[in-house]
Amino acid sequence: MDWQHLKQLKPSYKKAQLKTPKSRLVDFNGNPIGILGRATIHIKYNEFNGELPITIVEHSRPNLLGVEWFKPLELSIEGIHEIHRDELDTIIEEFKEVFDGKLGRFVGRPISFNLDKGITPIRLKPRRVPFALRPKVDEQLDKLIAQGVLEPIDHASWETPIVTPLKHDGSVRICSDYRCTINKALAQSAYPVPVVQHLLHSLGSGSIFAKLDLAQAYQQLPVDEKTAEAQTIVTHRGAFKCNRLQFGVSAAPGIFQSMMERLLQGVPGVVPYFDDVLWGQEEEAAFRAIKGLLTSKSVLIQYSEMLPIKLTCDASPYGVGAVLSHELPNGTEAPIAYFSKTICPSKNPVEDPAPTLHLFHIDDDASCPVSSADVAVHTQKDPTLRQVKSWILRGWPSEKPEEKFSPFARKQKELSTIKGCLLWGDRVLIPSTLQRRTLETLHKGHPGIIRMKALARSYIWWPSMDKDIEQWVSRCDPGQEVRPAPPQSEVAKWETPSNPWLRIHINFAGPMQGRHLLIVVDAFSKWLEVVPMASTTTEATIRALRRLFTTHGLPDVLVSDNGPQLTSLAMESFLAGLGIRHALSAPYRPAGNGQAERMVRLTKEALTKMRRLRSPLDRL
Repeated sequence: MDWQHLKQLKPSYKKAQLKTPKSRLVDFNGNPIGILGRATIHIKYNEFNGELPITIVEHSRPNLLGVEWFKPLELSIEGIHEIHRDELDTIIEEFKEVFDGKLGRFVGRPISFNLDKGITPIRLKPRRVPFALRPKVDEQLDKLIAQGVLEPIDHASWETPIVTPLKHDGSVRICSDYRCTINKALAQSAYPVPVVQHLLHSLGSGSIFAKLDLAQAYQQLPVDEKTAEAQTIVTHRGAFKCNRLQFGVSAAPGIFQSMMERLLQGVPGVVPYFDDVLWGQEEEAAFRAIKGLLTSKSVLIQYSEMLPIKLTCDASPYGVGAVLSHELPNGTEAPIAYFSKTICPSKNPVEDPAPTLHLFHIDDDASCPVSSADVAVHTQKDPTLRQVKSWILRGWPSEKPEEKFSPFARKQKELSTIKGCLLWGDRVLIPSTLQRRTLETLHKGHPGIIRMKALARSYIWWPSMDKDIEQWVSRCDPGQEVRPAPPQSEVAKWETPSNPWLRIHINFAGPMQGRHLLIVVDAFSKWLEVVPMASTTTEATIRALRRLFTTHGLPDVLVSDNGPQLTSLAMESFLAGLGIRHALSAPYRPAGNGQAERMVRLTKEALTKMRRLRSPLDRL
């Protein structure tokens, strides 16, 4: 009996009175029937007057009389006297090819794949089959060969390894991993796969439903020779050409669906779908578990100011827990929130209760920077907000208010007041005296401007809130230190000089073998000068440059980075006295002095390669 019929017979009966069932029910097709429980009801029939057991099931179903009621009620079934098989035998005889147990074959035009010719055919090696599964795999291969689905061949341009998932009955299914091969070259089927919900709506007027599942459905559709070779599979027994459509081909669902819809078009009350849903004991158990959790008393409810609150706490040497719940009018409790925390060994044992307050977060409310009571008090003290509050309660003036009231006047239809606080929509208006404290709380984790604005806009508002947040974040030193640098602009290219030694680029490299290297490169000829130096002071650099200028002459421009020895007053005076313009590259932009930087790299690479010569740098 289903639950609805039981409630009609006994309206006062509760589900809590049901006992846990000890048996499992299935229907004629083997589908499980959900059982709510077993009950005992009083029965009076003819001479019988007593208690009999009854099983209560889910959903609306026809009531069935169990055999355990037959003897108490003195009922009996004498036997089945006659079975009429005439109509069934006629159907089987008329469609005997359907019931011969052999794999069917579609008699229409074979299926042909449209493969992208620009993709090179892929041949993969067979994957290893576990020894425990090899007999089952061989059995399935022999079966498919006998059915004409597979045909042994030496090799093919496309070869795909098989996968062997286990079925519920313990056998294996021969599938192919076409994702690695022809699916990459196969154009997707343009046929739209129907939505299951739409198919069910088309059957909504029916009262009796049946499902027909085709065995090896795809493999009843033949393919042409070219497609059969493209579907070739490789196994531990060699390669096999597939003469029927295979599982795993990306276009197979659309091909099969379109084929079935053409065949069944015009048949009333019949809709095809390329796949079915397997629902067994494991799925049923998971469904019942989820349903039980959603309907259990542990599901949280919304907080209500109209209901009393109850706080239940518990503790042990290893943890603490609490439940905040409502006491409902019917006397039961419904949880609002749960809390639990494990106590670390360093916190155990705890003798003084004061330090344990933070375990339950009991001091959270006291440490809250801004409470509703604070907002209400400071709103009343703020002349501007006090006037806005008065206008909300008594009506806004017809004339234009002062400038300081303009942000509130533009939102007058969205402003409200509750418990002394002003609200814009569901956001609280923070008085000016509490704004700094609020900003400190919002920026506790050092969020950026966007995140801080998003957090603030979820709960609070005041006229200059966005501007105040931007200024607050810009003044945060830790935030600015880790802020990413702005995108760099493109480096301007140096013009090529018209003659040698008009512009030179210099830089330092090293140390190597205890010496530094002054790298000098001519921008026109790329001539390289490497001067070993014991030190890189300004005086030593000037002496090295003086020797170079004596040898090659004076350049018009000298380009360097911002090293201290190159930007010192003595260096600037030396170059200015010779009439040489000193050009500096941008700080932290080595690309600005790219020619010298490149020559530094080449010099280091060359000297590293020649390190086996063990010659002093001066000799090199």
